[in-house]
Amino acid sequence: MEGNISINEHHRNVIENYVEFMGHQTKQSIILIKKAFEEVFKTNLLDETYTKEEVKNILNSLEKTMTNEIKCELSAYTSTNLLMMYQFFQQAEKWHLRLNVDISEIQNKELLKEMEKIETNYNTMNRKLEKKKLLGTSDNITNDFVEVLHRRLDQLETHNSKLEADLKTLEDNCNKLSNEKEALKLLIKQEDKQEDSQKNLVEIEVQTQNIFDDNKNNHDECKITVNQLENELAVAQSQLTLTNLELERKFNDTAAYINMKNMITKKNEQVRELRDRLLIYEKEDNQDNVYSSKLSILLAQWRAVRSRGDSPKARTYIKFNQEELYH
Repeated sequence: MEGNISINEHHRNVIENYVEFMGHQTKQSIILIKKAFEEVFKTNLLDETYTKEEVKNILNSLEKTMTNEIKCELSAYTSTNLLMMYQFFQQAEKWHLRLNVDISEIQNKELLKEMEKIETNYNTMNRKLEKKKLLGTSDNITNDFVEVLHRRLDQLETHNSKLEADLKTLEDNCNKLSNEKEALKLLIKQEDKQEDSQKNLVEIEVQTQNIFDDNKNNHDECKITVNQLENELAVAQSQLTLTNLELERKFNDTAAYINMKNMITKKNEQVRELRDRLLIYEKEDNQDNVYSSKLSILLAQWRAVRSRGDSPKARTYIKFNQEELYH
């Protein structure tokens, strides 16, 4: 092992085993983090567009998930280190030794860099061994290592199957959650529409009630006003009647009214006299008209007789008609 830290072969193997164990734990942590991201993608990133608030909620959920994962991993690392320290202390107590930990040395940057080199060298060596395995150098691997490798492979396959089952369960749950989410969205939209309809109905009822109250108040006010106007009209009519009667009484008592009444009476008498005289004249005119018509007829007949000649019969006819004319 390279670096400024010198230890014996046994302790070097212990450190290498510990580095291998921590490397395996790191890989498992990375796998869990990737699974957490995939779960967030499959459960939350289902729509095409998102609002600012939805993106913020997704990031907050991812932050909580990562925080919990990191806390769990750090807690596991702390527990592992504590168990390792307990083992060291128990072994030291068997030999009546008192071990101490120098915190300042734990935070020494140079020593930390040496630890990083050790881990890097171990990872490089593992990658070289894997390449040799791929090139067909499996003959150098011992039977014990092959058995361990098979057991590890079986464990990984079992773990992989378990992860696949968990993944399938998560996918089913995600699909169910997505369907429930869509159903909830539709239900919320329907409830919003119903609430809007109920609000509109309540507003219409309130407006109708207000209009009805206003109309009722206006009707009552109009009724009161009509009654007042009817009373005022009745009073005004009674006052007008009294005023007319008083005025007529006063006018009848005046001399001008008496003189005018006498003049009208005289005029009416003169009109009646003139009407009677007119009737007499109309009768005389009617008689004159009768005489004129008879005379015209007689002249016409005389002319006709004369045209036929002077005969005793004609003279007798004319004389008879003259007597009828004077009658």
